Amino acid sequence: MNPVTDSPWGLPLATMRPRPWRVRDKILGGGRPLVMGILNVTPDSFFDGGRHSGIDAAIARCEALLAEGADILDVGGESTRPGASPVPAEEEAARVVPVIDAITKRFGCVVSVDTMKASVARAALDAGASIVNDVSAMTFDPMMLEVPQSFGAGIVLNHMRGEPRTMQKSPVYEDVVREVGGHLAERVRLLAAMGVSKDRIAVDPGIGFGKRREDNYALIEHLEDLDALGCPVLLGHSRKSFIGATPGLEGSDRLHPGVAVAVYAALKGVSILRVHDVGPVVEALRMLEAVRAH
Repeated sequence: MNPVTDSPWGLPLATMRPRPWRVRDKILGGGRPLVMGILNVTPDSFFDGGRHSGIDAAIARCEALLAEGADILDVGGESTRPGASPVPAEEEAARVVPVIDAITKRFGCVVSVDTMKASVARAALDAGASIVNDVSAMTFDPMMLEVPQSFGAGIVLNHMRGEPRTMQKSPVYEDVVREVGGHLAERVRLLAAMGVSKDRIAVDPGIGFGKRREDNYALIEHLEDLDALGCPVLLGHSRKSFIGATPGLEGSDRLHPGVAVAVYAALKGVSILRVHDVGPVVEALRMLEAVRAH
């Protein structure tokens, strides 16, 4: 028995290289993972619902995230936590559009809108957003496929099994890595056929979106498999329930384990990390970069 190779600690770290992301007239990243800070302007988000739902509170939170080192701010007006109820498009737009307008004018930062609805995405892009982050991979609203191209916007395609209300009710996969990759490949091919270049499309395996705990582990362990799609790879694992369901972490606040996952994904070469805890993740990445550059 070889205690190194027979232990998970002895497994080699398969790596890819972070890919640059074309967003409107900018090219983001490529040399290191980008950090996307999460701003939920909903009353019922699983982590910070209600705390940043007013414009003043949202601006203050954005200022803090940018000071901590966020490269992108991801603004969402509809909770997609397991069991969440849908929000009418008008209400969702009323939550996100004034915030996006205010923060792009004040900070001039790159902003993503987290929405599944074409009308909300269009209004957000008109208000200054540069990226559409659709957790349904543009399957919920067929009109969404027509929105980003006219703006030159970046796109995030997230894998989700089912819908937020039902996605965690007994999801089953035969080979989660292959099935998630295959679904995302189909969506990338569809957008490519519509003229959207792959460097504008980030693919997200959808941690927690219709996945069992072991499915989330497998997707993180095999992130490099998504690199074959030719797109930047985004990981959104922050504070999610699979962390608290990990043996020995049941009482964790999920912060430190989440930073550990971010570092592991960075070592694999992920292009974008979508996180709540920007400061700790940025510090961890700076330390990692310093060690690797030595």
